[in-house]
Amino acid sequence: MKKSNLTVASSLLIGGLGIVPAQQVPAQSHKQPDKPDIILIITDQQTASAMSCAGNPYVKTPGMDRLAQDGIRFSRSYVTYPLSGPSRSSLITGRMPVEIGVKDNGGELSDRHIQNSIGYAVSGAGYDCLYAGKWHAPEKVNIPEEGTGFEKVCDMNDLILVDSCIPHLKKKREKPLFLVASFLNPHEICEFARDEALHYGKLFVPDVSECPPLPYNATIPAYYPEAITLHRQWVPKSYPTALYSDDDWRRYLYAYYRLVERVDKQIVRMIDELKKNNLYDNSLILFVSDHGDGVGAHRANQKRVLQEEIIRVPFIVKAPDSKTKGVVNDEALVSINLDIYQTICDYAGLGENNGLNGKSLRMLLDGKTNTHHPQVFVETLLDGIDTRGWSVVGKDFKYTLYRYFKNKEQLVNLKDDPYEMQNLAVDKQYESTLLDMRRKLYDWGLKTNDKMLVRLLKDELAGR
Repeated sequence: MKKSNLTVASSLLIGGLGIVPAQQVPAQSHKQPDKPDIILIITDQQTASAMSCAGNPYVKTPGMDRLAQDGIRFSRSYVTYPLSGPSRSSLITGRMPVEIGVKDNGGELSDRHIQNSIGYAVSGAGYDCLYAGKWHAPEKVNIPEEGTGFEKVCDMNDLILVDSCIPHLKKKREKPLFLVASFLNPHEICEFARDEALHYGKLFVPDVSECPPLPYNATIPAYYPEAITLHRQWVPKSYPTALYSDDDWRRYLYAYYRLVERVDKQIVRMIDELKKNNLYDNSLILFVSDHGDGVGAHRANQKRVLQEEIIRVPFIVKAPDSKTKGVVNDEALVSINLDIYQTICDYAGLGENNGLNGKSLRMLLDGKTNTHHPQVFVETLLDGIDTRGWSVVGKDFKYTLYRYFKNKEQLVNLKDDPYEMQNLAVDKQYESTLLDMRRKLYDWGLKTNDKMLVRLLKDELAGR
């Protein structure tokens, strides 16, 4: 796979049916409209390195790899919030979770935000908008029958999702198609860790000698935020891994990669159906996950925590009739929730919304630039201890702030320390860098009206 002329290296961290049938028609040539068809494929809880095209030898993902061969893989793509409800709500609105009042799973979007969400926007541009699979934006796991701008194809069920889409892919249309195919896996790793039944069948885990090794950063580093440790203690159901041995973690990694492979098989089927119905070559196809997983790094499973494995996700885009194929972009900082909204609206003929903080990827997809945002921002809430957190990720440095407890600030040089093993916030040599990153996060708080963040950093920036 080709590399663009970039210098920042991506890190590899190894570590009820409810189908609404479409009109049944024979397979036929799909009428290609002036506007491209748009296909958005979403997985749940997949870390950026969990693809064979990302260099991971412990997982095989031919479906994701095919998309990467035909498009661009962005290795520095970050979610706005590492939890399904806020992340997915952010994606459909193009706004930060704090801007739309979604700070956790649950709650609801205001009518104003719903009416400006991506389903309504793109349908207003003349598209047939369909949604298949997991919704969870922010509360209901399955997409409601109405009130989203989408026609519902099926509820969350990875085993029937592609089959449910096939009649819709065969259907002759006068309008272009916008289809969201949203899968559950590898999210079943949560049930696996709790030794609960999986939704889609058992997993066989072999002897530990056949399991992947521990990640390089499997230990807890010095000056680790106390908030993370307390969060894990107060939410034991989410962290049954607290007493894991090294062998347990290796079994966890084996299971995680098999769940990634399960969902990839469905992505292969989706690609085959798109090709079969002449919907592949001329479509804008985006593949992404709503957040990552700890995959054993710093002894972490689950989400919420602002470490790289959890906030950085796979992101591949194949543009219509793309001339830029098989490229890996290790330089562009992408805020996937904000930028996907703008990109889809751009290709749908709506242009970019200047009132939003996201940015269309069209210039990158056309090969006219390699860079994007100067920095991207992530927010979270550590449940159990009611502690909010924020990260700003720049070209080299990443700064993280948690509201409470010891070692609440982290500063990491991702260029030199991609595994986040050294907290430079305690090193006086980096005082100016720390101040600069605080200021960037403070300015973002002002821009997004994050009053708590602004209040926390105001005294620090005033030197008090």
